[in-house]
Amino acid sequence: MIIYKFGGASVKNATAIKNICQIIGKVKRPLTVVISAIGTTTNLLEELVDAYFSGDTKTLELFDLLKRNHTSVIEDLFEEIPTSLNSEINALFIELKTKISKPSSDQFNFEYDQVIGFGELLSTKIVSAYLNSIEQSNKWIDVRTCLDSDDNYVDANILWDSSKEKANAVFSDNPTALYITQGFIARDPEGNTTSLGREGSDYTAAILAHLLGADKMIIWKDVLGILNADPDYFEETTKIDLIPYHEAIELSYYGARVIHPKTIKPLQAKKIPLWVKSFIDPSQKGTLITKGDQPQPLLPNYIVKKRQMLVTLKPLNFSFIGEKDLVFIFTLVTKYRIKLNFTQNTAVSFAFCANSSARDMQSLVEELEQKYDVELSDDLELITVRHYTPATIEEIQLKHHVLVEQKNSNTAIYLTVAN
Repeated sequence: MIIYKFGGASVKNATAIKNICQIIGKVKRPLTVVISAIGTTTNLLEELVDAYFSGDTKTLELFDLLKRNHTSVIEDLFEEIPTSLNSEINALFIELKTKISKPSSDQFNFEYDQVIGFGELLSTKIVSAYLNSIEQSNKWIDVRTCLDSDDNYVDANILWDSSKEKANAVFSDNPTALYITQGFIARDPEGNTTSLGREGSDYTAAILAHLLGADKMIIWKDVLGILNADPDYFEETTKIDLIPYHEAIELSYYGARVIHPKTIKPLQAKKIPLWVKSFIDPSQKGTLITKGDQPQPLLPNYIVKKRQMLVTLKPLNFSFIGEKDLVFIFTLVTKYRIKLNFTQNTAVSFAFCANSSARDMQSLVEELEQKYDVELSDDLELITVRHYTPATIEEIQLKHHVLVEQKNSNTAIYLTVAN
């Protein structure tokens, strides 16, 4: 079994869908293809669920836009739209509209997960139908029927034992089999949809690779492989040919956008090689993530996180920051599901950096203000350099106003004022 994963950019319109179907058609079977929502659909669905949860009147406007976007792709893709596809797409839109026409509960994360997965369900229905229309017979799978999770909505945890049994029953090793399924979503014991975290489609593909004992997994991107820096921020970049599993985990932990943080571990556990390749130029070799000691070539790797906030806490009673303070702070951070990008403490203060757009950041700050003097610094950037050199450090310090610096033997982190 081979696992392919295509992200939203690879299915953003009819031309892109035709391109990935050509890639799919050239590989030997059995093949399982995990597909994300079309283009920026997940962003649109997040707007929709925000509006629905807050009772905003634009909820139905956003729903209509979602429907128009997908209808446009379908009309561009097919000369004659299959009757079965029309029925299936309409059924999904009716289900979603019925959901958002009812009053919301007071549980945002639950409501988020009941809405957000429609992007993947729609995209996979469309791709599956197009493959059938060009005589690439395939089976569409609702991944929720074989991936079980707990009810930790928005960031659900896979129940591995039951998922393995179900996945192996659904995805057979038939040498001619082609399966099309969704990333990002699963199902809890009550039958409710759950999501595995933003950008969780990579993780879904890795889960299936692990459960099915895949020979390899390929993530198809709009870049030639994994680069040593994001081309959106750096003019000169170099493709890395090989990255050891442990290094890929470090890069994803610090925020590298190419790989979802949870993706590597299920593959590493079974020594399944992961390729990152270009759907724009499939002939290129790409980047291989596998066993090894060092990346090849060994270069400084730059990771940039924009829209960061620094939160600095000082006790109101002029006491020291002790273990009880740390327990209290981290308990609140966990309560509000805030991901900390780094922390730093002294005897009398504790500081952390997090995404300023985090949904419950304001609630966290308000609760912290009951015990601490809270200082906020916004509009910051976090720059992480793996395998830094004296020259790279000097360059960052010359080009940026650095507020906080942390270094160990091979990783340097700089919190800077946004340029």
